[in-house]
Amino acid sequence: MAKVKSWKEGAAGEPSYPTDFEVVKKAVLQVTDIKTNRNKYYAIEMHEAGGKYRVYTHYGRTDDLDTNPNAGTRESRYLASAGEAEATYNQIYKEKTAARKGYKEVDLASSRIGSHKARGTSSGHVDAATIAKMEGTEKTKAAPKIKPSALPGPVQDLVKYLYEEATNALTTTVNAKITANGIETPLGVLTIGQVDKGQAVLDRAYHTFQMMQKASSKAKHHDELTDLSGEFYSAIPHRIGRSRAAAKQSVIDTLEEFEAKQETLQLMRDMLKVDDGGGGTSVLFDPEIDKKYAALKCSVEMLSAKDSDFQEMKDYIEKSQVKTKHITVQNIYRVARPSERAIYDKKVGNERMLMHGSRAKNWVGILSRGILLPKIVVSMGVNRTDAGWLGNGIYFGDAACTSLYYTSAGRRGTRLMTVARVALGKPKTFTKITYGLDAPPNGFHSCHGVRNKQGAASQFADDEFVIYRTEQQQLEYLVEFKG
Repeated sequence: MAKVKSWKEGAAGEPSYPTDFEVVKKAVLQVTDIKTNRNKYYAIEMHEAGGKYRVYTHYGRTDDLDTNPNAGTRESRYLASAGEAEATYNQIYKEKTAARKGYKEVDLASSRIGSHKARGTSSGHVDAATIAKMEGTEKTKAAPKIKPSALPGPVQDLVKYLYEEATNALTTTVNAKITANGIETPLGVLTIGQVDKGQAVLDRAYHTFQMMQKASSKAKHHDELTDLSGEFYSAIPHRIGRSRAAAKQSVIDTLEEFEAKQETLQLMRDMLKVDDGGGGTSVLFDPEIDKKYAALKCSVEMLSAKDSDFQEMKDYIEKSQVKTKHITVQNIYRVARPSERAIYDKKVGNERMLMHGSRAKNWVGILSRGILLPKIVVSMGVNRTDAGWLGNGIYFGDAACTSLYYTSAGRRGTRLMTVARVALGKPKTFTKITYGLDAPPNGFHSCHGVRNKQGAASQFADDEFVIYRTEQQQLEYLVEFKG
């Protein structure tokens, strides 16, 4: 096919074209290549106006859009027929997405680049619910009046705290900000589908990482990891810096880094999930705290320090410490997730109140969807070769100091753990680390890694109780503590 002349926008002699045109087809592409320090976008569109056709492109470096949303180069190719325009569009798309160039198509609920007609519209594969939400946002012209909250003050403060920790963690890691439309990158508003693309790449990278751990020569696998890290950042734009040194440091090649990226993807899913109510302003952006609370679909009630439940739970937590004595309970909230309680399998029996800690940024997700079975876990700075010392389960402890290691302090200097009701049934005890379990041994309902004690040697530094079905636990309390 003969090369078609391209005209930079505003160039002398550029053919005129109507401003009111139809975008026949479009795509937003992105590439992050760590080896060459490329971090670029490329929007391509086919336009039609009164029988006139053109192929419009907009391209540049992605991080330039952070400071200038109008950055980049815009070009047009003018064609005589729809067939020629489509052939030119397809040729450019094929060239950019071929292995040599390496661009990947991005699914956006609302694009921020391209022509004035394409901006603000979806690109790629976008589910109907997301489109409906975006349309609802567009119809919301004036900012709604903020209604006074019906929640008690301490619950309002907690909800603000949890959402701020989640959004701050997300926007300082991913190249995104929270807007009225949702999670918005320099290219546009992300979709769950785009997060799933990132997950698929991370899964491939983790498989390569596992192969590298076993290989005598690691260079080839590390080279593949570098390529896959770039592909991951193409799907999920991150703040990785513009220098070659920063790009090199961004290669995902340790278990801790895989765990961190997995946690970021889950955080994105959680934030998009609580935001999927549709209609009007994003709940993440909306100042009304009651809407954020409602999106959690979890009741939260602060206990008074005079309440007997408060004192009982405070004593249980603070007296449970084995390795430390400095954990102090600040606040306790009674929580209930109706969907979780509806499926709780009480008949398993042997119920215990056990603790589970997590970073402050994760609690919007945990309260809204419950505790998930982990894919990759790193605990207490110790690398694990698979999901955990007793396999792919949900881990609980009976000592607050155990949960402490999984937490991080938030902006108000406190950490968070849950006390959950756990149906252990008949537990199988272990004194040796046993990787690869997806379920307890036959005849048992859970596993118990027994803590090493004088006269009773064990490979477990703490008592760890593991279940492999989410139906065997339900959240009862959220505990805010310092330690």
